[in-house]
Amino acid sequence: MINNYKALQILIVDDSPPDLELLAHLLTANGYKTVTALTGAKALDLIQSNPPDLILLDMMMPKMDGISVCQQLKEWETIQNIPVIFITALSDILHKVKAFEVGGVDYIVKPFLKEEVLARINVHLKLKNALERLEEMSRMDPLTGIGNRRFAYDILPKQIEMVKREQSSLVVCYIDIDNLKRINDTYAHDEGDRLIKTVVNSLKGDIRVSDYLFRMGGDEFLIIFPKAKVADSEKLIERIRESLNKETICGLPIDFSFGFSEYPNAKGLSTADELIKEADKRMLDDKRKKKVITCPR
Repeated sequence: MINNYKALQILIVDDSPPDLELLAHLLTANGYKTVTALTGAKALDLIQSNPPDLILLDMMMPKMDGISVCQQLKEWETIQNIPVIFITALSDILHKVKAFEVGGVDYIVKPFLKEEVLARINVHLKLKNALERLEEMSRMDPLTGIGNRRFAYDILPKQIEMVKREQSSLVVCYIDIDNLKRINDTYAHDEGDRLIKTVVNSLKGDIRVSDYLFRMGGDEFLIIFPKAKVADSEKLIERIRESLNKETICGLPIDFSFGFSEYPNAKGLSTADELIKEADKRMLDDKRKKKVITCPR
């Protein structure tokens, strides 16, 4: 049975060299890449340095058993979703229950059937792939393909914590496209969508790879500039805006209003919500200066 996930990597953790070799040969013969570890400590090092797509984990090992390995793995946010299948000679219900309690997704008893091991691995890789796609869809804006509001409120707090650790800074920019409602009401939503995509493509083309762009609502967008200052970020946004001003949709020049907040700052704003509200407030000030008519907020 050749797998449908070629090039995916499976970490095999077992203190028995013969079992390790048997499983590695089985998986390699069926198209998987394998990495092996004889101890729990070695397994954790490998997981941190090169996270696998799935882990086959022995329950009984000296010094650090499989339960302890799984517990520690699940404490690491960035890799806690790697599926862990326990594969062990222990068949009693107490050990099975404990394995699931610490985050295992399946339990195989030795001596195992090769077909069963392959089938269970395939099922859990399919589930992992489906869950990752659902998670990505839940964080992405379907029209533009950029992050949505939920994703912004997930990323910004993490960026604030990074600033604290590194003693650096970040800039938040709130953007509102001008005239979107007017174009939607007059020329239909296809033209409004074209306006949104034009602005987004321009922003994506000029911000850094390390910057984050999100759609917060219909015509509202947020950019996070890590390790940046307002002065430099403002020059970039003004340059993008001036370039877009030369284009039109339905006879109207493309334009947007924007505002900034920065962390750290003299006002003591420190949470994601506070920084976003400050940038939004300054964006509204910019919009009022241009006398752009907006809907009540």
